[in-house]
Amino acid sequence: MNYDWIKTRSDYDEVKAAVIDPMKGTEWSYQDLNIRAENLANHLHDQGIKRGDVVGIFAPNDVAILDLLFATFKMGVVFLPINWRLKPNEIESIVSDSDVKMIFYSQKHKVSLQGIPEELIHMDIDSQEYDEMVHPKNHRSFKTADVESDDLASLMYTSGTTGLPKGVMFTYDSFISNVINTALTYKINSTQTTIISTPMFHVLGFNDTTLPLIMSGGTLVLHRYFDGKELNELMKEYDPNYLILIPTMYYGMLVADNFDINNFKNIEFLIQGGSSPLPTVQKKFESMGHTLINGYGLTEAPLAMVNTAHNAVKKPMSIGKPVMYVDMRLLDEEFNDVKTGEIGELAVKGKNVTPGYWNKPEATADSFVDGYFLTGDLAKKDEEGDIFIVDRKKELIITGGENVLPSEVEAVLSEHPLVRQTIVVGYDSPKYGESISAAVVLSEENANFESILDEHMREKLAGYKVPRLYLKLNDIPLNSTAKPDKLELQKMMNKKAQEESQEDELV
Repeated sequence: MNYDWIKTRSDYDEVKAAVIDPMKGTEWSYQDLNIRAENLANHLHDQGIKRGDVVGIFAPNDVAILDLLFATFKMGVVFLPINWRLKPNEIESIVSDSDVKMIFYSQKHKVSLQGIPEELIHMDIDSQEYDEMVHPKNHRSFKTADVESDDLASLMYTSGTTGLPKGVMFTYDSFISNVINTALTYKINSTQTTIISTPMFHVLGFNDTTLPLIMSGGTLVLHRYFDGKELNELMKEYDPNYLILIPTMYYGMLVADNFDINNFKNIEFLIQGGSSPLPTVQKKFESMGHTLINGYGLTEAPLAMVNTAHNAVKKPMSIGKPVMYVDMRLLDEEFNDVKTGEIGELAVKGKNVTPGYWNKPEATADSFVDGYFLTGDLAKKDEEGDIFIVDRKKELIITGGENVLPSEVEAVLSEHPLVRQTIVVGYDSPKYGESISAAVVLSEENANFESILDEHMREKLAGYKVPRLYLKLNDIPLNSTAKPDKLELQKMMNKKAQEESQEDELV
């Protein structure tokens, strides 16, 4: 079957701006996107890349990410976007597990690839060499390969709930189903424009924001790195019809000194996802006449549920109901359906759901029950069928849209000789939804322990995984079963954060 939909889009569309890059001052039509992808497909073929091989890209938001996706779809090659925010050792594990054959990169982030074999680091996407190779003026036509719907199309890595990087598999069918579901749900069309500020290595930024608009024939404005002030300027210049952002990004726009609600005059809807809603941000937008709508998904099931604008006014914390062609269940510990109002683990089923984890058959088997994917999120359903996330079953912390496993942070903290015992929990943050905190029992007194541990952690982990708050204790509090009382620790952390006023409240 032919999944080369960018070629079809280019055949049917008028010549118009498909992708605009304000930073580079470039603009590409749908015809340009198809030609760039054909040029890149020829280049990959010349380098010996063949069907089924994995090719990666390590870059901020850039048209090159689309170049590679569309080139791989033409070839039957596997597309791998890599999170450039990760530390070198984390990236090495992904490269090793995926068996990637070639990595395109942005020069700014090449230092993070220092532990990767040099022969895999292929080309700087910001270089003149890359620009010349893909430029439409140098067109080399390419014959699209036929692929099967269940062939592997993409890998996206997530830490999930085990602490080890896991490659989430997307077949052509699951990948395209998600894009179509999203476009239908949000009623995206060719007259619309949006700005992509969330990272395109995430499903929220790529599968749920970028691709539905491109498939629908709209115009995408690239925001290379999120910055609230810059996004406000882009809003003023490009008048987007909708935004899909992480809650903390809406916060960043609001607190920037150039925020102007008049820049939202063409906005039809505002979606937030990737982490828990920020009530103060929701109330602020509501007071200005705009409702933030909660969407729900995860790497394994990019868009599963979404609220509506009308319902969000009444139920601002609800994630709504399943989108088209997605089913859901709430299950107890024995995988029986719970009753309305009772809490159960959220499980989802649909063509857009991953078929499993790369090279991890046991993890895949453990993640499905009767064809439903177990999300690890605890939720409840009200009488009207609306879903509310209650808690995370596996204690995963989501800070600013990034997943952090407490055990990973605890393991690194415990490596330092100053730390005798530590428990990592999330605490409420008006900016990030949740932030990372660590309760520590020290092996010896040291007045500078916070700065010492902070330096240690920043050497070992990505910045978003480093604790923003430390609490020194003589003993870790225990619950009635003699286990660390994490609920009590969270209360203590929230109290300390409020006392220290670490983060600005929205006014």
